[in-house]
Amino acid sequence: MPRLNPQDLTSALISALEPNTVSPASAPNDVVFDILLAEDNTVSQTLAVKILEKYGHTVEITENGSLAVEAFKARVQANKPFDIILMDVSMPFMGGMEATELIRAYEIHKKLLPTPIIALTAHAMIGDRERCLQAGMDDHITKPLRRGELLNSINNLVG
Repeated sequence: MPRLNPQDLTSALISALEPNTVSPASAPNDVVFDILLAEDNTVSQTLAVKILEKYGHTVEITENGSLAVEAFKARVQANKPFDIILMDVSMPFMGGMEATELIRAYEIHKKLLPTPIIALTAHAMIGDRERCLQAGMDDHITKPLRRGELLNSINNLVG
C-alpha cells in the first residue's frame, strides 16, 4: 500500500471540505445512504469517507473490484443492499469496469433493480465518461474528489 504523504492528504481534505461555488443539491437531513466505496488509494478513501460521513452517510470500503463484487453480493444476500456504489476505475486485481460488468450481470441474473454506480477516475481523459457508461456505470467524476460534485452526483442518482 502506498505511503501517505501528509501534505497530499491535507491539501486534498482542504479542497474537498472548503466551501465550493457549486452547492451540493439539497437533500433532507434525514436522508442517508449506505455506500460502497471501491478505492485502493488511502488518501482518496479518507477524503471520500470524511465528506460522506459529514452528511450522515455510512461507508463500507473495499480495496479492489473483486472485493467490491463480493461485498455487493453479500449485502444483496443479507437483504441489505447498498444504495449506491463509488467505483474507482483503476484498481489492482480487478478494476472498476470489470467489477461493474460483474455487478450488472449479477443484478440481471437475480432480477434486481440496478444499483447506481459512480465511476471515480484520476484523469479526465477524452472518452473516459463514455467507457464508464458503456461498462454500466451511471455517472463519472474525477479525483481528487470535490464535495459539491460528489454530493450532487449521489443526490441526482438516489436523492
